[in-house]
Amino acid sequence: MKTIKVKELEVPIEVIAEVAELLTENEISNSITGVDEDYEFVFIEVEYEKEDNQVIHDIEDVIEDFHADDPDDDDEK
Repeated sequence: MKTIKVKELEVPIEVIAEVAELLTENEISNSITGVDEDYEFVFIEVEYEKEDNQVIHDIEDVIEDFHADDPDDDDEK
């Protein structure tokens, strides 16, 4: 029996194409569940098996790299 994991990702609009490419190339089941009120993020729910963990980590790395490189992401307090 295979275990299906479900995770929701908050994907910045700027990297949506790169994330979509990874999802498509690896045939990861996904659905868009919404957007934030400023239309800066797309919420994507992914369903994957244990052997797809690396792909999910790669997607999370893309998102983290964007946040690390985004000068607007700094706290302005």
